Amino acid sequence: MKLFNTLLAASALLCGLNASAANLWIVGEATSTGWSLDDATALLSTNENPDVFTGTLYLKDSGTFKFLTTTDWGNEEIGSAPDATLADGKINLAKGTNDEGYGQLSVGESANYQITVDTATLKATITKAEYQETEINLCSLFMVGSATEGDWSVDAGTPLFQNQEEPYVFAANNQAMKEGTFKIATVIKGGGTWDAKYWYFRDAEDADKIALGQEGDIQWNIAKAEDYNITVDILANTISIKEAGSTSTSVQPAMAEEASPEYYNLQGVKIANPTSGLYLRKVGNEVKKVIL
Repeated sequence: MKLFNTLLAASALLCGLNASAANLWIVGEATSTGWSLDDATALLSTNENPDVFTGTLYLKDSGTFKFLTTTDWGNEEIGSAPDATLADGKINLAKGTNDEGYGQLSVGESANYQITVDTATLKATITKAEYQETEINLCSLFMVGSATEGDWSVDAGTPLFQNQEEPYVFAANNQAMKEGTFKIATVIKGGGTWDAKYWYFRDAEDADKIALGQEGDIQWNIAKAEDYNITVDILANTISIKEAGSTSTSVQPAMAEEASPEYYNLQGVKIANPTSGLYLRKVGNEVKKVIL
């Protein structure tokens, strides 16, 4: 009964439901994930220039691509302006829906590309990146958990920004973190399914390592609310979590049993395999109302 009362009390709380306006998703046959919205990676903007989205991504010359402003079909999309072609890495864009009002984009050579999209001027630059050693298939990562501002809302995940010179490195500097735990989503929509294949977890053997799709939902623990510099290298599978301005780490590994989430319906009945819908999510003593 105590748990049920706690769950009911938590039902008044609601995590953020809308996808961040600071994301622009890229989909198409030219990408490694095709037209799957679950797997679509996001270009990011910054507070300094919220209309400009950037990212480095591997694109194939055998297909087309476009940009989505949400993770669902039927909303505003961005492609090439009528009769526009990519010349000297630049192209004019147009907005529309369901392939109407714009054309799909393409590149002439399979490679990693640096992509910049200005949604205010509707112009883009798409140029070959200097880094070509490995295919880059992610433009961003997102921290999700009780230690982050967005709590357990995947849509409100705290972004890790891609390094242009080393596009396999992602970082958030001077990032305010709360006392609590977090893990890292590779994408937004797929991450919202809570399928482990979309998540980096703390490696079971080493807190300085990331592990994709690992069993156990093992997370990183922030022991003290503070500003942190957090850097992830998806090639080396490493993570660095340090207090801003410090060279020493302040992170203690989270135990798996402390981080494993449980889901309940609004009547307080535990749900072993939640599907899409409204649930109460319990992690340790924390209970939040979430939408999957």
